[in-house]
Amino acid sequence: MKVEDIINRQLEWAKRKEMKTVKDFPLKRKGIESVKDYPLYCSSVYENIFDGLHENTVVQYDKADGNELKDGRYPAKMKALFSSSALCVNLFQYFADGNGKNGAKELLIACNLITPECNEKIIIEFEKKFETGISTPNVDVVIRIGESQLIAIESKFTEPYSKHDKKKFNFIQGKYGCKDFWKNAGNLFSKLGFDTEPMKTIQYTERGKKKEIKGWPIFNKNLYLDTAQLIKHILGVTNTYDDIEGKTKITLVYLWYDAFGAEGKKHREEIEEFCKFINENASDKVLVMHATYQEVIANLSKKLDYSEHKEYIDYITERYL
Repeated sequence: MKVEDIINRQLEWAKRKEMKTVKDFPLKRKGIESVKDYPLYCSSVYENIFDGLHENTVVQYDKADGNELKDGRYPAKMKALFSSSALCVNLFQYFADGNGKNGAKELLIACNLITPECNEKIIIEFEKKFETGISTPNVDVVIRIGESQLIAIESKFTEPYSKHDKKKFNFIQGKYGCKDFWKNAGNLFSKLGFDTEPMKTIQYTERGKKKEIKGWPIFNKNLYLDTAQLIKHILGVTNTYDDIEGKTKITLVYLWYDAFGAEGKKHREEIEEFCKFINENASDKVLVMHATYQEVIANLSKKLDYSEHKEYIDYITERYL
């Protein structure tokens, strides 16, 4: 399945629901209004989300800096039928405010993150910032389970299969070369070669412009997995939740949409290699896991009581399976 196939399935779903997708979206650039064709954008973010955006969700996204909810030079990202944030919110928001009738436990069981015996309080938040030492990246979903467990989730939909220049996926910038930033990340600093390998320079294209950065190549055979982003998330969560007494168990979950076929197979291989590498070298600080949206949604639809959650189950299964 190619990225075009995933997007077309979303468009077909929207047509079945008789949703009006925006084709002519006015863009303001330097005071001049121009028009461009965006056939895969909803006219409102709320139309793209099951039960609309909840107040708490809006507050959390407004604190972030990813242009998910507000139009600017381009439409708000969450208006896109292929938005990974919309996919993420459609799965998790239902349980975040208690509207899921305590279904959050079943959700985390479906993700293989807790056992049925867990009775801890579950708190779900979106777009939480973490301090790496250099930057404060947003993590798509953060789940606190009591006082003992923190789960950070990175959500991917069509992004891995896009045709953008991905050289930066396998490159850590030189500004992250300070060893102090890595003190809570196990042996990653040395295992990634930052203390022995010289920096290199790469050129890449971003939004049509040629750019150049210095740093260290990592996992340079990867075609789909943004390893640099995940490494920064590991720095962020481990540095932010540096628990001196070691009480907080930290798990980073890569939640992705399987394209199946050759692309999906290669993507999965890259993910499994990355998880193995991190868990061998930093498992005392963070555990890295992965799951596909299809696996989680299929498991969740079996675990939830259909009579209580009919509208939600019908929505996520029809749209994303």
